[in-house]
Amino acid sequence: MSARPWVRCYEAATEPEAHMVRGFLEERGVPCLLRPMGSSIYPVPAFGTEVLVPSDWQRVATQWLRGRRGPTRRVLRMPRRRMRA
Repeated sequence: MSARPWVRCYEAATEPEAHMVRGFLEERGVPCLLRPMGSSIYPVPAFGTEVLVPSDWQRVATQWLRGRRGPTRRVLRMPRRRMRA
């Protein structure tokens, strides 16, 4: 049995963003790994972080992320309070 290759499905600018994306995908059953992009002398990734998924999950993961990142135009209306006289 050969190992599945891991491929990039998302590039996060910050490590917390990468962890949020990883959590979003893992909640839906997609296995994920995080990999820093580039080396750095600092203890945090300075050039962003890649979110990796197995190659057979890439299409599903990118579709879910595309739907997640879409802008919303929905406006939530606050309930009106009646003023007491």
